[in-house]
Amino acid sequence: MKNTHKHTLIILLLTIISFTTTAQKYKTAIGFRVGGQTNGLTVRHFTNSKTALEGILSVGHNATLITGLYEKFVPISGASGLNWFYGIGGHIGFFREKGYYLYNKKRAVYYDDNSTVVGIDGIIGLDYKFRNAPINIGIDIKPFMDFYGGASLFGDGALNVRFIF
Repeated sequence: MKNTHKHTLIILLLTIISFTTTAQKYKTAIGFRVGGQTNGLTVRHFTNSKTALEGILSVGHNATLITGLYEKFVPISGASGLNWFYGIGGHIGFFREKGYYLYNKKRAVYYDDNSTVVGIDGIIGLDYKFRNAPINIGIDIKPFMDFYGGASLFGDGALNVRFIF
């Protein structure tokens, strides 16, 4: 997805949030995650009103990654249904020949053969639940570090759209 499309999606998300002022909490949601490095499925389950577990199954450039996160949610006063959140977790990734993470358009880190990586993840973002619809949307930034051939730090940002159960 080109950067122009990403910026358009973020502006659309913020516009929707600014015009919708009432929302409610949710327990479990599943949906899609569209990011800069990877795209995939996301499942979030709240363990109580302030903490959640999130699982992400994502695919990228000849890569498949499984991520687990523990997240803390903080309501934004004056904006019912809107929370900011942060968390930590880990991932395991499987790269096929010439799989890679893209630093930018000119630079990438390649994994030459079939490779497996393990690493740690952080996450910070915004989460919103529409009041009269079983839909949750969010944006986040997820820095992560692989421990393979030396530690390498990367990052991914994403737009999430989930259906609530």
